Amino acid sequence: MRHLKSGKKFGRPKDHRKALMKMLCAQLIKYGRIKTTVAKAKYLRTVIEPLITKAKKGGLHNIRQIARIVTDKSLLTKLCKEVAPLYADRNGGYTRILKLEGRAGDNAPMAYIEFIDREKIYKKLEEPKDQSKKQEEKPEKETKEKKETKQKDSKKEKTK
Repeated sequence: MRHLKSGKKFGRPKDHRKALMKMLCAQLIKYGRIKTTVAKAKYLRTVIEPLITKAKKGGLHNIRQIARIVTDKSLLTKLCKEVAPLYADRNGGYTRILKLEGRAGDNAPMAYIEFIDREKIYKKLEEPKDQSKKQEEKPEKETKEKKETKQKDSKKEKTK
């Protein structure tokens, strides 16, 4: 029995769990919203929210503590310069978990974990793509009818 044992193990050894949480933190900072299982999302919330609180406080010691988990410098600066100031007036509760349907293979309960008010920072990432690159590169093939009409139009212009 696991009396008074806190935390989840996720069926992984300690170093794998730590790497998993580092990776999920980095992806959440990078994209503002990620899709994962409900258990991982709930555990991730206990990891990412203290990081935001430390980033809000600032200071060299707090930034170095954050850097132990968020190892990418660009993501570290994004967290400290863009994400943390967004929550200056908030005393916690920086993330929300939105539950989804079960995963297709094993019916595991899935969820989105996202920053609250993430639209202010991550708005440009969610713009819909109009056309793919392949469609832009390939010109439209002309049919015989289109060619004939173009030739007729050009002949009419010459005669005028």
